[in-house]
Amino acid sequence: MRSLPPPTDTQADVFALCLNATTAPDLQARLTAIAANLTTAGIAYQANATAASLHLIPRVQSVGAVTKSELTGLYETHLSKTKGAARAIYDRIRNSAPNNRCPLCGVGNVAHCDHHLPKSRYPDLAILPSNLVPACHFCNDKKRAKYPSTAGQQTFHPYFDQHLLVDAWVSAVLNPGPPPVLVFNATPPPTWPAINQDRVRRHFEACGLAITFTTNANDELPILRDRLVLQASRGGTAAVQQFLIDERDIHLARPNSWQYATYRTLASDAWFVNEGYLTIP
Repeated sequence: MRSLPPPTDTQADVFALCLNATTAPDLQARLTAIAANLTTAGIAYQANATAASLHLIPRVQSVGAVTKSELTGLYETHLSKTKGAARAIYDRIRNSAPNNRCPLCGVGNVAHCDHHLPKSRYPDLAILPSNLVPACHFCNDKKRAKYPSTAGQQTFHPYFDQHLLVDAWVSAVLNPGPPPVLVFNATPPPTWPAINQDRVRRHFEACGLAITFTTNANDELPILRDRLVLQASRGGTAAVQQFLIDERDIHLARPNSWQYATYRTLASDAWFVNEGYLTIP
């Protein structure tokens, strides 16, 4: 997971572009009539996201005389569509992740803008930039239309939840096999508030991070075996362990990456350090 600065484009910017591109006079008039409602919804979203209380945002089926399908149509026709009137804003949000890395997992390449609160349940937030997050195919597909009905069900929000990334809560367990396999879990510090513990477990499950992290880490093991054999030839077991410690510390700035969890676990595993790595195929 990685934090991101919130979008600089506003809902008013998007709405103006969508409204101007709406050709049906009746729909344009009905959209104009709910402009203040959408502004109020955006302000409430900002306040609740800042307070980690997005579960309190009400789910709606329409706004005024504008239906859910018409509201989500603004996103689909004018914001996400390749030649939509507001597509430049969509592209700025999608491209805001450094190195195109998905902030929900830190692994995949960004492919979409994910609605943090799904537009199917919150159509009044369908074009709100701060509700749109860059995401990879896998995270977007796994998360789908999940939404929080309690405080503990709120998933990690890259624009508002930097505090959830300070401490390490992604853990790895080494199963010696054979062959050795790393299995990942969400294990938040017991000193955390219970809601935050629930939130990171929910994010881990909602985005399928056990699959993503396990796949990447175990794919790395055969390469790591050869590197450790080289270290052992240079300095024995001590050199092997120091190498694993150094790799762990390289990733210290991202304590919830699969890399940090992997090397932290392997460096502290006496069996693995003492030639257990040789059983990697």
